[in-house]
Amino acid sequence: MQDPSTWSIILGPPGTGKTTTILNLIEMEMEQGTPPDRIGYFAFTKKASREGRERTITRFGLDGKELPNFRTLHSLCYRMLGLSRQGVMNSSRYREFSDIMGMRLTGDSKMEEGSISMLSKDDRLRFIEGLSRLRNVTLRDQWHEHYDEDIDWHSLERFSRGLQQFKKARGLLDFTDMLSLCVEKELAPKLEVMFVDEAQDLSPLQWQLVSVLAQNSNRVYIAGDDDQAIFRWAGADVDHLVSISKGNARVLDQSYRIPSSVHEIADKVIRRVKFRTDKSWKPRQERGQVISEASFEHVDLFTGEWLILSRSNYLLNEIDAHCRSLGVYFERKDNPSISEKKIDAVKNWERLRKGYTVYSEHAVSAVSYIKGSKKKVLEDVEPHEKLTLAEVVEKSCIGEPVVWHEMFDAITPAERSYMLSMLRRGEKITKSPRIKLSTIHSAKGGEADNVMLLTDIPHRTWKEYEKRPDDDTRVFYVGLTRAKENLHIIQPMTNKYFPV
Repeated sequence: MQDPSTWSIILGPPGTGKTTTILNLIEMEMEQGTPPDRIGYFAFTKKASREGRERTITRFGLDGKELPNFRTLHSLCYRMLGLSRQGVMNSSRYREFSDIMGMRLTGDSKMEEGSISMLSKDDRLRFIEGLSRLRNVTLRDQWHEHYDEDIDWHSLERFSRGLQQFKKARGLLDFTDMLSLCVEKELAPKLEVMFVDEAQDLSPLQWQLVSVLAQNSNRVYIAGDDDQAIFRWAGADVDHLVSISKGNARVLDQSYRIPSSVHEIADKVIRRVKFRTDKSWKPRQERGQVISEASFEHVDLFTGEWLILSRSNYLLNEIDAHCRSLGVYFERKDNPSISEKKIDAVKNWERLRKGYTVYSEHAVSAVSYIKGSKKKVLEDVEPHEKLTLAEVVEKSCIGEPVVWHEMFDAITPAERSYMLSMLRRGEKITKSPRIKLSTIHSAKGGEADNVMLLTDIPHRTWKEYEKRPDDDTRVFYVGLTRAKENLHIIQPMTNKYFPV
């Protein structure tokens, strides 16, 4: 294997422009004559891979086909192994396996809260089995390390043996099998230069694959930030990045996001981590604000862009209810607090009541949330034809027209009350709500002018925090460093919390 001491390591603290730095290096390579198809840009997550690819295409005016090696590591392995969809484990295959084993696998492996404990028992079996392979440890060692009173050894061993037999009988591979096979066969495209982004999230098996890829590349750049490694619970080997960074790393030292007051508190927090690469980086000149709040109810959410963060999704439930009571529009888990369709229906209905005529598609929208309305009749109206309120009422058979919140009986009373509150406030409904509620794990890579950070730690992860405080220290460091202007730290409501 190639000596990692020959690799160029780029460590990018929050907001220091790590991806821009990589793009600049790619531009330099192209100016020196490196063909785009001999450049590799690899990341573990689809989000990171897609961002790097799209920004390269936009910046250099390339066609996507000219960048065959801008991929996730899994996608790269899929291509190198010459696989088809029929040969890969998917949700329907896992359901088939579940039925054979008498189990109930949901297939949900998106643990945005950074904890295995939120999965069902059978899904935890699958997670632990996969984790042992990603970490290159025996199944029994993984079971001991992630001791769970609900998971007995015989159930885990039976699951593992059954899964291997199932895949072998049907000629199937899962994503971890793809990585293992490429490492075993030492498969790699021939490259002039390769970049690996978000390296702090790579597992031992993925690091092995990176070493195989590096063998076939003349120049290697590894980019990441060990301080932002928040996926150790999912197999990430951040210690490897720390080890290869010693005396061999370029630290990007100017943040374009973090104001000085946020930098001061974030720096104090991250220095609690025992095994890390010490970094010196500068914040923006602007001071910004760090404000300690006794309650989230004391924070003015009526103006500005907000990112509201917590360690666990359920801790956001009260914030969700609070935002609805205020009549502010927000987003949670990429879903808006009220659908745009419902808002459009209100606007179209009220336009009709004010005497305006509307096209048929807007007429359909206006009666969509009225029970018993005959929308089909309206859909048959010529698209260019305009309708009055009287014509809409007659064609859709909806009875006496009254104000929307009395008319729209297919919308729950709670939603009607929330929408009324929003409309009274004149809250703007946009494709990207100015307020976003998120777990810290899901917000990684995000930023906002104003950040509200809840410090409570859920009961189910408290024991993990007591055993391995470094992991959650990094999580809260990521939360703190999403703020571009103002950071509001909410005091804990329980005795289980992260001390900022």
